[in-house]
Amino acid sequence: MPQKQRVIVTGAPGTGKSTVLNLLELKGYLVIPEMARQLIAEEQAVDSDRVPWKDHASFGIELFDRQVNQFDLARDGITFYDRGILDNLAYLRRDGLQNKKLEDASRAYPYHPEIFLMPPWEDIYDTDEVRWEGLDLMLDIDRALREMYTEMGYTVLEVPKVSPPERVHYILEHLGLDG
Repeated sequence: MPQKQRVIVTGAPGTGKSTVLNLLELKGYLVIPEMARQLIAEEQAVDSDRVPWKDHASFGIELFDRQVNQFDLARDGITFYDRGILDNLAYLRRDGLQNKKLEDASRAYPYHPEIFLMPPWEDIYDTDEVRWEGLDLMLDIDRALREMYTEMGYTVLEVPKVSPPERVHYILEHLGLDG
């Protein structure tokens, strides 16, 4: 196994990623936060059009650059990422804005070969100021993520719909760590 293992936890909005990642952080793991939420908040603060619902192509390019910078934040051992570079590219594709240049460039930034996907779970879904997607869109995003990661050679592991501590246990156990 490589010294640095970059492990993706992904899924459509509102599927429990943040809760699980917060628990992993409490266990002492380095967790790299989702960059898209931060970028959206920054762009909204300056009343910019560079947000996914106005100029998704430009937003996606900036997000890619920032996610590449995040890639280098991994340290020896396990580093968990709240979404990976391919999430951004899957969203672009879903919106009809496939960026082949970025997709090709993303191959230079490999993550752990298995990614952990939180499936849509209507019972826990809620919206907020930067999460506005409805259930139909959530299902579409889930499909786009699965397709992108699979196409790029990753194994998509669906995290069971169980309590957050049980989800953490599933992830750690699958990685061969003490869950």
